[in-house]
Amino acid sequence: MKALLNRVLKNDLCSGCGMCSSVASDDAVQIRLNADGYHRPVLNKAYAGKSIASEEASSAFAKSCPALNLDIRPYKTANYHPVWGEILETLKGHALDNEVRQAGSSGGVISALAQYCLEQKLVDGVIQIQASQTDPLENVATISRSRQNIIASSGSRYAPASPAQALKWVAMSTEKYLFIGKPCDVAAVRQMQAHDPRLKQNIPYVVSFMCAGTPSLHGTEQVLDQLGVEREDVTSFRYRGDGWPGLTKATLKNGDARTMTYNDSWGKVLNRHLQTRCKICPDGIGEFADIVCADGWEGDEKGYPSFEERDGNSLILIRTDKGRELFRNAEAGGVVQAEAFDTAGIFAIQPFQYYRRTTILPRLWAMKLLMLKTPSYKGFELGKGIREIGLYQSFKAFTGLLVRRKKIKRRTLESA
Repeated sequence: MKALLNRVLKNDLCSGCGMCSSVASDDAVQIRLNADGYHRPVLNKAYAGKSIASEEASSAFAKSCPALNLDIRPYKTANYHPVWGEILETLKGHALDNEVRQAGSSGGVISALAQYCLEQKLVDGVIQIQASQTDPLENVATISRSRQNIIASSGSRYAPASPAQALKWVAMSTEKYLFIGKPCDVAAVRQMQAHDPRLKQNIPYVVSFMCAGTPSLHGTEQVLDQLGVEREDVTSFRYRGDGWPGLTKATLKNGDARTMTYNDSWGKVLNRHLQTRCKICPDGIGEFADIVCADGWEGDEKGYPSFEERDGNSLILIRTDKGRELFRNAEAGGVVQAEAFDTAGIFAIQPFQYYRRTTILPRLWAMKLLMLKTPSYKGFELGKGIREIGLYQSFKAFTGLLVRRKKIKRRTLESA
């Protein structure tokens, strides 16, 4: 397992999901924030020269780590869409609880489903991410067990997060959990479940959201700079939510608050700090989840998503029979409300996901040209993306990654 971790780190493929720390023995691998502002595995010095995992655990890790493998083939049916993945139903809707809808990043559907699962005793806890109590800019994995916890954990957190660290807790528990995470986190969980019956039994539901990538914490620090705020003066930090899309908001020790629009924070700062793995991710759309949600943006006069504040709406993709049963029961219970949405219309409200999905293959070719290892992606039908988007955009994606990698290499040499 050490060799595999070294391969992941050497080729800058880590997504920071945290799964490796849960697979390794005891505290052999710890997740830490590195100098670049990302979560990365660090080997405990006490294990130098020692094995950090059993042979069985190492084998499971090799087949489950999203930096090494993503295999969607076991989860595909005739309903598979070459761009948007396995879809049983495409919906657009929101939570019926106004407080949950307001607190969420879009329509509050994920938070509403989490609360429903707890109230109906479908699960004992919800594994998700929450702002750290000691540093409001950072994220920690938590287990929510109440409505209050769910609402406190709502809203997007555009900073490194490692919810798959919680798999270690699950392996030692007899409780059942709903797991909420980024697509790479969910993929790690789903693929590990194929090798660990206890994880499969203890995590009956996995829910995700469309993800445009994980920014470095340095991105958040740049947002604070533009707000004219010192990090040590921040008592709470909300990236989004409390409205749709919601403001980026830093609350200070003196009670003052500084805000920035979503378009300015994510669109002009944070998305420029994405980690390498996110640039070659075929699954920003959460293909391994039972249910995945995204912003159900309204289009402006040119058809591009409008970021004006309004009541939140979620795009909802039902991917599995278990997910459909959960959603329909929650709908019948008055927890969520939704209506059918044309799958062909996803492009208009999620253009970035469309562009990234259809240009992954040329990005992978660029990595290979640079003699860098890439993850093994199976079943995603990436070749169809090139035919979908055309040679010109494919070439731009290819050369764009080459240029970015050369800049990274130059900065690394300059700082050495």
